[in-house]
Amino acid sequence: MAGMVQSTVGFGYAMFATPLLTWIGLPLPSVITVVATCSMFQAAIGARKLHADVPWRLSLSATTIRIAGVAVGMLLLKKLVALNTDHIRMVIGFILCLLVAIQLLWRTPAVKALHWSWAGFAFITSGLLAGLCGMGGPPLVLWTMAHSWSSQMTRGFLFAVFATSIPVQIVLLFLMFGKGILWYVFLGIAFFPLIYLGATIGIPIGNRFSKETLRRIAYGILLLIGVSAVVPAFLP
Repeated sequence: MAGMVQSTVGFGYAMFATPLLTWIGLPLPSVITVVATCSMFQAAIGARKLHADVPWRLSLSATTIRIAGVAVGMLLLKKLVALNTDHIRMVIGFILCLLVAIQLLWRTPAVKALHWSWAGFAFITSGLLAGLCGMGGPPLVLWTMAHSWSSQMTRGFLFAVFATSIPVQIVLLFLMFGKGILWYVFLGIAFFPLIYLGATIGIPIGNRFSKETLRRIAYGILLLIGVSAVVPAFLP
C-alpha cells in the first residue's frame, strides 16, 4: 500500500510504514532503515519509468544539499533516540500542519522557478527530517508544488532525489548505529516484490492526474501525516 501511494503521488511511504513499525516496538533507527530501504527501491523504479521527465541536474543538486541535512538530522537522532518517539513526531506534526495551512490560506500562482534560497531551505530541511525521523518528503513536496511543473516532472524529481540520497542515508545509519542496521536493510530488500507491485500499480494512476489534482492529494496526505503525528500525544 505504501509503495502504491508513493508511486502515485511521489511520496508518502513513511506515513504508512513508520507509525506501524514503531507501534510494534522497533527502535526508531531500525524503522528508518527499513522504510528508507523500501522507499529507495520504489523511488528508483519510479525515476526509471519517468526518466524523460526528471530534471536530473536539479535533482542531483538537491541530493547533495539534502545529504548534508541527513547527516545533521542523524546526529540529532543519535542524541534523541532515548526520547519518546511520539514526542518527536508530535513536534514535526505541528510544524507540518502549520506549513500546509500557510500554503492553503496563502495561495500564490505556481511559478517556473523560485528564488534559490527557498530551494536550499527545502533541501536541507528535507534531509534534516529524513535523518531525524525518516520522514523527509514534506519540505520537498511543498517546494515542488509551488512550481508550474507537470505531474510527471513533479513525481520524477521526488523519485530521483529519494533514489540518489537514500543510499548515503543508509551508509550513515550503519556508521552511526552499527552493523545491526544491516539486518533491517536485508528486511527491506525482502519486501522488493511487494514494492515493485505497488510501483507498477501506482505510477500509471499518477500519470493520469493533473497537477492541480496531484496538489490537492499531496496536501491532504501531508495534513494526514501531521494530524496522525499530533493526535496520539493527546490520547490517554
